[in-house]
Amino acid sequence: MEDANENSVKKEPKKGLFRQLDALKDGIISLRGELNRISNEKESWFSKKEEHSKSLREKISIIRESREKRDALTKKVKELKGKRNALSEEAGKKISEFKKLNDEKKKLLSKLKVRHPLALKAQIGKIEARLETEAMPFDREKKLSKTLKDLKKSLSEASDYMEITEKAAGLNREINESRKDADKAHSEIQEFAKQSQVLHELVLKTSKEAGELKKKEEESFRNFINFKARLAGINSRLKENLAEISGVREKINRFELEEEEKRRLEGSILIKTKEHEIEEKIKTGKKLTTDDFLEFQEMIKDKKGL
Repeated sequence: MEDANENSVKKEPKKGLFRQLDALKDGIISLRGELNRISNEKESWFSKKEEHSKSLREKISIIRESREKRDALTKKVKELKGKRNALSEEAGKKISEFKKLNDEKKKLLSKLKVRHPLALKAQIGKIEARLETEAMPFDREKKLSKTLKDLKKSLSEASDYMEITEKAAGLNREINESRKDADKAHSEIQEFAKQSQVLHELVLKTSKEAGELKKKEEESFRNFINFKARLAGINSRLKENLAEISGVREKINRFELEEEEKRRLEGSILIKTKEHEIEEKIKTGKKLTTDDFLEFQEMIKDKKGL
């Protein structure tokens, strides 16, 4: 009765160990499943982080390149404004000088007998051409020569006026040229300023996009770190469970070794007891039965099997 109780007590812890082993195995299977899920999630966040990082680098490259182009255009605009202002200032001075010359022309013209010196000059040119190219009577040629001499004298008196007129005409051409150059510079300023504004807006837009990408990159990296930490925790728990399984298996193995040793000992005792019974029967002259021999052989067979 005492042996039965002892066996029952031993069997119960052993069953408990197997239940514990099964529970640990189920836990490991669950942990490995979670480990794979968390690992995939971690890699997914890392891939997103890398994707955002790549896009961010591209945006930064666009910003840097656009800023360089914008700054170069801004520099050109500044230089052209300086050139335009200088041309405008120069044209202003020439216009002021032109006005003075015109005033001087009017004063000189009021003192001249000839009202239209330029027309007079044209008339002189025509007479000179006739005298050089036309065949005419001497009297006619003499008369034209005298007229030419009188006209030249009149024109000579208007030489100051003519000089100022030519100077004013030259100045007027210069003014027109300066205005033309100033207008060209102004057109270039407008075009470059327009291009610069487009690039500036691109920089602002891309900077905003880069800021959003930076936030996404940081968020992805934080999630990656969090899942990496969770992965480390699960790995730690998995190692603990594996170590616990190893300990439970060692306990089970010890139980099995103890039981096997006990069976061997009990088998040896039974054989010796049977041997003693057979020897006693032989000594006392009792008859040995076939069952005695068969039972003894079975015991020896079982002992060998152990």
